[in-house]
Amino acid sequence: MLGAIPNGFVFVTGTNGKTTTVAMLSTILSDAGYDVLTNRTGSNLARGLLSYLLERTDALGRLRVESGSIGVFEVDEAALIGILPTAVPRTLVLTNLFRDQLDRYGEIDSLSRGWVGAIGSAGADLHVVANADDPAVMLTASQVQGMTTTFGVAGGGNRCSPDEWADSSSCPVCSSRLEYRYIAYSHLGDYACPKCGFTRPQVDFEATDITADGLSPAAFSIGHDDAHSQVHLKVPGIFNIYNALGAAAAAATLGVGVEDIVNGLGRSSPVFGRAERVSVGEVEIILLLAKNPTGANEILRTLRGISAPIDVLMALNDRAADGHDVSWIWDLDVQNLNVNRLTATGDRAEDLALRLKYGGVAGREAVTVERNLAGAFEGAIRRSEGMLYVIATYTAMLDLRALLVRDGRLEPYWSH
Repeated sequence: MLGAIPNGFVFVTGTNGKTTTVAMLSTILSDAGYDVLTNRTGSNLARGLLSYLLERTDALGRLRVESGSIGVFEVDEAALIGILPTAVPRTLVLTNLFRDQLDRYGEIDSLSRGWVGAIGSAGADLHVVANADDPAVMLTASQVQGMTTTFGVAGGGNRCSPDEWADSSSCPVCSSRLEYRYIAYSHLGDYACPKCGFTRPQVDFEATDITADGLSPAAFSIGHDDAHSQVHLKVPGIFNIYNALGAAAAAATLGVGVEDIVNGLGRSSPVFGRAERVSVGEVEIILLLAKNPTGANEILRTLRGISAPIDVLMALNDRAADGHDVSWIWDLDVQNLNVNRLTATGDRAEDLALRLKYGGVAGREAVTVERNLAGAFEGAIRRSEGMLYVIATYTAMLDLRALLVRDGRLEPYWSH
């Protein structure tokens, strides 16, 4: 069925950044004149892709598409292993590999091995866009029979060691400890193995002159083929610069010019819980989705860049879509978070509150623990002094957005 899309299709996979990368790439391709088909609701398992396509078939099972149609699909990182042999895209974007939902995925090494096998059997027609700053991703890319385009960040900061909670600091080839010239975040950076010589490759699309302060929109210069273009995003953080680079590199593999790429990145708006902003009365709310320790810690690092004490609501659920194992919260770097008032809520509110206690989080008032999300949300808004930062796991974010949709503050995400 995917083969019926006239201009082919792109898969975007990895632990973090899939939804944002898909949104950015879709905007770029729309601006370039394509009719983009995309599973923008984030239903990224095989059944989600099939359901999306079935909605667009006629009574004879033929896909209803325009001549200018192209597919841009987010694919779950574990589901990719089963999907790829039977549906090979024009371009496959590999964003990163971090620890996520241990009860479902296991450790990142097992996912990496699965990727290596699936991509190695995909054939020479597959063009892979790979995050050069992630050693596990580059091990996978080394198995590509077709073309590979890489992206990365130049000079990600003044740190030369992975974060304490980072998922990988060993060479994926020989297991020796990697050495880094710099770290962008977690284990992403400019690495080299002193034993076997595995190293970060030359990068095709590289970000320099980076501005990523707090929750202000990020900006950077994108370098490709000895040319540089300034990019201004609508979303914050170094992690979104990586998403933008992946989208840019993917668009280039499809023949889109640099000007359209830069303009599309600048127009792309925040998506489901990724720094969305909404006002309730006099309180501005910023929605921040956190699904695993790496993503959550980058949000916390961003919030620590805010000088004044902040009001925070954190929501932790452990449903199937979140992962039942919430032990990852003990890898949260909650120390030194400058909190004014903090509310812990969700199905596992008490576990979250305990982690915050041991992390030394304290504010002007004690941490409020309220399992009922609606009540906790209303109380946090009522107590806020003008700005409320909401950090929530996936199903908690769904529930929070449903409350805001009910009150007319937001549109349903799938209506856009």
